Amino acid sequence: MTWPGGEHAFRLGIGELRAIEQRCDAGCFVVMMRLLSSQCKIDDVLAPIRLGLIGGGMVEKDAQRLVDGVLAEAASPYTLTVTAAEILRRFLMWDGEDQPTSGEQKAGAATSDPR
Repeated sequence: MTWPGGEHAFRLGIGELRAIEQRCDAGCFVVMMRLLSSQCKIDDVLAPIRLGLIGGGMVEKDAQRLVDGVLAEAASPYTLTVTAAEILRRFLMWDGEDQPTSGEQKAGAATSDPR
């Protein structure tokens, strides 16, 4: 994903999502809605970005340094609300249908076994 800090991989697994909830004292969907409605706290903005970078493979110290640098030099917290909301959206609300893995059938597909 491209954001004011450059192009980086972001990932929010269950551990990162729980850490966001603890840090922001709210569920991830509540945090996302606060971001979208401009009623967010600073941790609502920074936690998804930092933890998304860590989940995407960046070392924790490097992720913190990058977020701090972007905040100090390139973008305001308000500007970063869009980035934080998009990171959360990507991992809370998937685009498209879930595709079955090889060997699985799509939901509602007829089987060859009549039982």
